[in-house]
Amino acid sequence: MAAELAGCVIQFAKAPVPGRVKTRLHACLGQAGAAGLSERMIAGVSAALGAIPAGWESVLCADDPGHACFRALAERSGQGLWEQGEGDLGERMARACKRALRSFPAVIVVGSDCTGYDPGYLRRATRLLASGAQAVLGPAVDGGYVLIGLRRCPEGLFEGIAWGGSGVACSQRRRLQQCGLPWQELPPRADVDRPGDLWMVNPPGASQA
Repeated sequence: MAAELAGCVIQFAKAPVPGRVKTRLHACLGQAGAAGLSERMIAGVSAALGAIPAGWESVLCADDPGHACFRALAERSGQGLWEQGEGDLGERMARACKRALRSFPAVIVVGSDCTGYDPGYLRRATRLLASGAQAVLGPAVDGGYVLIGLRRCPEGLFEGIAWGGSGVACSQRRRLQQCGLPWQELPPRADVDRPGDLWMVNPPGASQA
């Protein structure tokens, strides 16, 4: 059995401002409804991170850490609160990973659009890193990914990736290989990005009002 490993789980999140989040859901939920859904999902992922093993810390990495949603959530959950800073998603992820790896031997980054961060999924990621995996990737069913775990973050790991496209996971695998990071993969999980994904947060028979 692999020894326990300390680490940091970083939850990336965008402030739930109407008109700026979940834009592909505006047609069916409206701007305010999409922002409300985004806020609920941010809180849901934060709660799921309570299942991480002892020795792992959880951090909320926000585009606007001064937003009331993030301040309240950090106070309630005990998560640290970091600012993402400038740059594209890859630059911001690299910055956050390097910051975490200065204090911890491992880091895991998750988004706030996935409902599938169950305890077993998160613990499997930490155990793979503890057993010697240099990286762990949790692919998304739409071609992106919902989780990446690292023991180190080489320069260029997140460069040259067309974020938001259907080839993100494939591009990330290529970068992992080019950077000399052998990786393990978790089962695919789904993001909630499009109207057809809403069944994951609104089960059949539930109102979307």
